[in-house]
Amino acid sequence: MNLTQGNPQRYVVDTNTIIDLHCGQLLPFVFQLPCKFIITDFIVHELRDPPFQALSTMGLFVKSLSSEQVAEISAMMERYEKPSYEDLSVLVLAKSEKTILITGDEPLRHAAVENGIMCYGTCWLIDFLTDQKLISYAQAIAAYNLIQKNRRFPPREECKALLGRWRQRQKLE
Repeated sequence: MNLTQGNPQRYVVDTNTIIDLHCGQLLPFVFQLPCKFIITDFIVHELRDPPFQALSTMGLFVKSLSSEQVAEISAMMERYEKPSYEDLSVLVLAKSEKTILITGDEPLRHAAVENGIMCYGTCWLIDFLTDQKLISYAQAIAAYNLIQKNRRFPPREECKALLGRWRQRQKLE
């Protein structure tokens, strides 16, 4: 984690990531990380369970996009069939913030990579929680299982590799 003199790393997250973390019962831990999580005002309405107000209280930040950024979303809508307008809003925000986008949405991940945006998924964030010692490896595995039980499917390859590592390290706990 790169922290620069009181200026924490910022990450842009999408709705899928927040729902995954909620299903895994990890949101209270995530907002203890030494970083900021940002969404666009375009996805606030998608956050019903958990409600946006609760997330805002925990520390989720909202950023409005400029008219130029909104135009960029419209241009991307013509290029990409799958990511929604809301999804593309977080991609544009990550691009303008020059930061990482955390999403498990495959079409959004592909669009982000095509636009030079680095992406991580939910399991990367769970692994970050273990690295910061906010949760144990056993808790990481349990959270992942809860996410799966709730019919949520974070990026498979990323999760498969991390799950193996968590199981190995759990034996050492």
